[in-house]
Amino acid sequence: MVKKEIQNYQTVRLLESIGAFPKGELGAIVEVYTFPYETYDVEIVTDDGQTKGLLEAVRPEQIEVVFSPQPQLTAVSLAPDGTKANIRFADGTEIILTAADLYAHAVEYAK
Repeated sequence: MVKKEIQNYQTVRLLESIGAFPKGELGAIVEVYTFPYETYDVEIVTDDGQTKGLLEAVRPEQIEVVFSPQPQLTAVSLAPDGTKANIRFADGTEIILTAADLYAHAVEYAK
């Protein structure tokens, strides 16, 4: 099984009981730690979004990602001549998109 990189705001499921929270409980990653070893803080919430509790120093093998949020843009910079854009996403991914490529995609999508 390939383990996904766990990031802030992802929804995770507990793979084992931790404290008062049973196996299968859902929560959201609110903090990622990589030093001295990989652990996470997980906010456990109700179905309507109310906080039930916070689990600290949860190990990767104790959780699995069940939902990743939609990609979010953090910056878009246009070239002075308008022919391309540098786009940065919240996870650090950056792409350069040409106006021609974007236009071709838009035309195809509109069909």
